[in-house]
Amino acid sequence: MNIVVMGTGGVGGYFGAKLANAGNNVCFIARGKHLEAIKNNGLKIISETGDILIHPANATDNPEELEIADIILFCVKAYDTEASAKLIKPIVGPKTAVIPFLNGLGHIEIMKNILGNNNVIGGVAAISALIEEPGIIRHNSPMQMLKFGEFSNEKTERVIAFQSACEKAGINNAIPDNINTDMWQKIVMICTLAGANCITRLPLGKCRSNPATRILMKNLAEEVVAVAKAENISLPDNQVEMTMKQLDSLPEGMKASTLPALEKGEKLEASALNGAIDKLGSKHNINTNMHKAVYAALAPHENGSQT
Repeated sequence: MNIVVMGTGGVGGYFGAKLANAGNNVCFIARGKHLEAIKNNGLKIISETGDILIHPANATDNPEELEIADIILFCVKAYDTEASAKLIKPIVGPKTAVIPFLNGLGHIEIMKNILGNNNVIGGVAAISALIEEPGIIRHNSPMQMLKFGEFSNEKTERVIAFQSACEKAGINNAIPDNINTDMWQKIVMICTLAGANCITRLPLGKCRSNPATRILMKNLAEEVVAVAKAENISLPDNQVEMTMKQLDSLPEGMKASTLPALEKGEKLEASALNGAIDKLGSKHNINTNMHKAVYAALAPHENGSQT
């Protein structure tokens, strides 16, 4: 299978390396020192589930050098969606499936406008992994999972073929009955986690164990669920309880990627996360004051400390 990874960070780097290690033709799109290190030394994954070294690794910053892809793992930050979608357009053929594994809201519409409705399918990634240094990805816990599917929820040939590739690569995966539901369940979780992490500047364990902060987390989840229902998304009646249970099961040191970005003075995805929920709340006349407060606290940092 001809697979391209657009964005070789923690998510794209880990899952792309697993797929390459299983014998798939995988090309990694990266930039800067990370790209240079991958070209010179390969892509290394450090994980308690087993280290991987892809060397030599096929890597570039210019997708136009590549052939038409069967699958593109779209693993960029939300604020890079438009530029990255335009970058990969030359390698998107009629049957190419572009699967976004990124956080937040708004990227699907942008991608469909650039790449076409038929080429973009739904995706959800669950993993804690970051670039430790150029060319090296550290996987921080045994958790690793991909969910993907057509928005029609039809089990098409390309979806089944990618699932087979994931199975052979040892990637936990699922084709949900309704990918939109699973995507929104991820949004409930990540907006709650990112909101608590960033407003306290603390990892998950200290957030969920503090009674006041735990109430904040529950309120954040409740607001997302209310917005999702107003958007006609089908979620279980006990979604808030399910989300809190999921957050209780994660490692104490877990941080949404927004917090490390905030700590490093990098750009933030706040507009696509808590900011997007508050915007939809206003659209539907729903009280989203918790998300409004989180976004207000992050807004001055959104473009990073360099600006």
